[in-house]
Amino acid sequence: MTLRRLSNKIRFQLIYQDETKFGSAVTGQCDTTIRRYCKSIMAHRQQYGLADVVAHSRELLAATMIPGGLADLYTSPGVLREDWLYPDSQAVQPVALQLEHNIGESIATLKLSPYLLSDLALYLGEWQQGSHAPTTTLARELWDVLNDYGALVQEAMPATSLSSHATFVGHSTLQFSDGNSSILFDPFVLPKSEVYPPNYQPLSLEELGQPDAVFITHSHPDHFDLGTLLKLGANTAIFVPEVQRESVLAIDMALRLRQLGFDNVHTLSWFEERQIGGMRVIALPFYGEQATVGDVLHPEIRNQGNTYLVEYCDRRVALTADSGRDYLGNVKELAATAKERYGSLDTLFGGYRGFGLYPIQYLFSSVARYLTFVPEKIWQVRQKMMCDADDVIDVAEIWNAQRLVPYSDGGAPWFWQRGLGPCLDGSQPHIMAVDPTPDHVCQVANQRSGTRKDGAIASPVSICLLRPGDALMFSQADISVKNQSWPYVNYSGFKTR
Repeated sequence: MTLRRLSNKIRFQLIYQDETKFGSAVTGQCDTTIRRYCKSIMAHRQQYGLADVVAHSRELLAATMIPGGLADLYTSPGVLREDWLYPDSQAVQPVALQLEHNIGESIATLKLSPYLLSDLALYLGEWQQGSHAPTTTLARELWDVLNDYGALVQEAMPATSLSSHATFVGHSTLQFSDGNSSILFDPFVLPKSEVYPPNYQPLSLEELGQPDAVFITHSHPDHFDLGTLLKLGANTAIFVPEVQRESVLAIDMALRLRQLGFDNVHTLSWFEERQIGGMRVIALPFYGEQATVGDVLHPEIRNQGNTYLVEYCDRRVALTADSGRDYLGNVKELAATAKERYGSLDTLFGGYRGFGLYPIQYLFSSVARYLTFVPEKIWQVRQKMMCDADDVIDVAEIWNAQRLVPYSDGGAPWFWQRGLGPCLDGSQPHIMAVDPTPDHVCQVANQRSGTRKDGAIASPVSICLLRPGDALMFSQADISVKNQSWPYVNYSGFKTR
């Protein structure tokens, strides 16, 4: 009988039942709660526009600090309730698996028994690799339903060959290989679809091959995607940042993985390291993408995460994802510390989005929960949560990197059609404050300094722009670039400077 495997045109999403009082970060209901308490601000934006909301943010926020409003989340001014800060993790349980085709097109929502959920990673991981129909009743029922909805196909697994490379899968997803082993960072692999150009599609897990290990930077859903992880199987080694207690700002990723049957989950604290084949991976501090860049309410609660340094193939590569500055530290200081401790970089994969928002703008973002942690004295002060282009070039220069690859901001239609990153096909304008294009980093690097006499002076760091699907190929002597076919004329795609 022919083996069947999971289709690369179907996306899985876990559905959770959230019975916490104010909502959990696992489901995003905490953000819904904030918006409900601030419905007067939402209405003000609809009538007068966002600029007016920002201009009057102090009085608009003050008006919500009443019973039935944001005041319900505080025990006293500046002190948040314990059950808001720490939603009961046992009151948030997985209950169903949603199947998605194309962008947001839900095919079905499959209710799952607790007995099946505890082995879900085992079954889906096996079926991803190719399997016959299972014999156990619960697994067979799920198999049959998936088959009915076209989520199982008879296509053969493509052969994969390992070479020494760093592949930019897209957004924050990277695959590193030393020719013998491979590791994935922040796997967020989206389905192939007819809505994308036929000659430019997302890389699939089949094309990437089974990783020897997975590393996660933080628990935001575009970095910690259970739908992708489930297809990797229960035995895959997954390394996540240590979260001692699940909070409204940080999901306990180890707990959520083990609920689904993953049995090779490990937590990594800052400066701990692991050896995967010939690759040494070091967990480094994650600064930035917090509610503020300085003073913050309840500093013990944070978006906990790791950045990573990888040594392999006589190269030293770092990835800093959504890093920036917060009350604990600055990624620029981290670069100086890491250079002193481990040495200079060959390549930095660095986030460059900036994401400069006034606190009241959190209401209209995916992190509305951040608003409650902003002290009243800075309600009208812009917070730049992540590095912008100048910042990430600073990081590269401090770390003495030979090249900088801008990443962690979409890069292909399967991301920007989900609201991640700028539209690089020219279909929509981009806002430089939150969605700069990657070639903006080149422009900034070319004009880092200068004089009237000598003109512009560029950064000594080489900027290398990769499209999702492109890879840096490492040889003993040099680095080359393997390019995918880029179908859009409005964006120049790969550049190196």
